[in-house]
Amino acid sequence: MGKISLALGAILAFLCVLSLASPQPLETQWVDRDGYRALEITGSLVRYRFRELGGALESAYIYFSSYRSQALDAVPGWTLVNKQLALAPGVSLPFEVWAGDALSDPDVYSLRYTVDEGKRVAVVRLSKEGESLSVEKLFTVRTDALYTVDVELRLSGEGERVRVVLGHRPIGKAAPELVFLYDGEAYSSLPAPGSYARFEGLGLVSKEAVFFFRVIDGGVGVVPFQDQNASGQPVFGLELQSLDGEATLKGVLYAGRNRYLLLDKAGLGGLMDLGLFSRFLVMVMRFFEWLYHLTGNYGWAIILFTLITRVVLYPLMRNQLRSMAKMQRLAPRIKKLQERYKDDRETLQKQMMELYRQERVNPLGGCLPMIFQFPLLILLWQAILYSAEQIHLSPGFLWIRDLSQPDPYYVLVVLTTGAMLFQQWLTQRRMPAGQAGGGGQAIGWLFPVMMAVLFMSFPAGLWLYYFLTTIFQMGQQLIIDWELKREGRLTPPRIASDGPESEGD
Repeated sequence: MGKISLALGAILAFLCVLSLASPQPLETQWVDRDGYRALEITGSLVRYRFRELGGALESAYIYFSSYRSQALDAVPGWTLVNKQLALAPGVSLPFEVWAGDALSDPDVYSLRYTVDEGKRVAVVRLSKEGESLSVEKLFTVRTDALYTVDVELRLSGEGERVRVVLGHRPIGKAAPELVFLYDGEAYSSLPAPGSYARFEGLGLVSKEAVFFFRVIDGGVGVVPFQDQNASGQPVFGLELQSLDGEATLKGVLYAGRNRYLLLDKAGLGGLMDLGLFSRFLVMVMRFFEWLYHLTGNYGWAIILFTLITRVVLYPLMRNQLRSMAKMQRLAPRIKKLQERYKDDRETLQKQMMELYRQERVNPLGGCLPMIFQFPLLILLWQAILYSAEQIHLSPGFLWIRDLSQPDPYYVLVVLTTGAMLFQQWLTQRRMPAGQAGGGGQAIGWLFPVMMAVLFMSFPAGLWLYYFLTTIFQMGQQLIIDWELKREGRLTPPRIASDGPESEGD
């Protein structure tokens, strides 16, 4: 017993070592942008670019992409030119500061940055001294902060109307919507004065991405504005109607994919209006995330999720497997009835229903559990897709660095396909000799292979779930077979026969 315990402990320790991972450290580099310096900071999901000219955030390029998503730049104003992203001419970039009217010639800022020893936190400092207005901008980028950046703007001057541009506002049919946040609720237009207590931010929301600035501190006297820049391009941002001495504005910039849980963690859950299915999906995702915090690994979270769902569904699965086994036992008798009453469909139906009643078999008993299983599969699939960023930043599992991406070696695809084929073999062995073979059995053998070919690029986490589900289902099937054999209700495995086995009533 002691040796077994030591062996199990060694295996678990080995699995834990394989699962260890740490977030990608921040990488920094200077680049040239139109003759001026720009600083690029690359984290686990996003590459940010800050530039001296205008002291602006030029780019928030989301290079991490999960299943059915593509790389994109969250900063508004980027467009495709010859299949490559480029800034549209004349656009104003986020965090340009205007004193009075729109700037025709952006100022050049001093650009400095510091990074902590572990390269997990970088602070970018952009500053400009002017006669009537001095500006200092601080951006804090963290490697584990997903799509958020802490922003602090320090303004110093007298009597100036100051505008902080949050970006270019695209227009057109497919353009993102400009959304205002008041008292935790989203508005597509400015609410009536006096109908709210606090203005909390504004930004652009599209189906794929969100670019939003949430005001945390210093928002008193700050109002949203929409206008045009010197090039005639539409812009939006924040306005301080009169600067008296010094003012500090703190907030959080969310520049990333449209993911409810990530938005909610950034204090922007009010931007999304959830439907019934979405609310249920969010519950599953929160439960999935809770399992991750409980285990420290999304691989183990999926294992626990599978185990819990199989335990919950076991009563239904037990009825399904028992019903399937009984239907297989009755197959020869049903075939005889079909031959005897092939020209009298009404009598055939009555005879079959009488047979089901005598044997206490529900012909639909095997369908109901499947109705519950497929939604679970879809829900977990959606949970993995919409938790891809968190899974990407979490420790890996065994040989798989990221369970939101395809298995790099397709090991889980092969294991799941093999398990499904073995399950089909077990099912075929349980059938009476006369019922083996045929088109239905051919499909049963072909389906796992087709599934592997068509869905091999699915997230590895989904394949892990399906593999475990198949294994659990086979174990449950063997338990049911054992129970039915004890009850004498299961046809023994077929060994060899030239025709249907005889069966007593």
